[in-house]
Amino acid sequence: MILYYAHAMPIYRTLAEKRELRQIRSKFPRARVVNPAKCQNHPEKRRDKIGFCLRLVENSDAVVFSKYQGKITAGVGKEANHALRIGLPVYELEGSLFKRRRGRVRHMSLKATLQLYYGWY
Repeated sequence: MILYYAHAMPIYRTLAEKRELRQIRSKFPRARVVNPAKCQNHPEKRRDKIGFCLRLVENSDAVVFSKYQGKITAGVGKEANHALRIGLPVYELEGSLFKRRRGRVRHMSLKATLQLYYGWY
């Protein structure tokens, strides 16, 4: 099983990311986790971040996503909704729980996401 881990960029390479990855691996021990944070320098991702990530989603069997500061950011929401559109199972990691999401995920706009990230870049 290939599992795509959708999470906000400010979480990349942090203790929060490590904690979430541990939880994912505990819940899905046989899955190969695709972490977009590991692809930061990939030439295709540098040209088209969201397109690259949506192709990673398409090559996965399921998606797990998390919120950033209690919000679903634009990219994470697009990835989750794309997975739902193509029929993949989507789970929201909330605390220590994995909640299956079946309906469209409401998320922030890109502008609001960038405002939330302000100071991280």
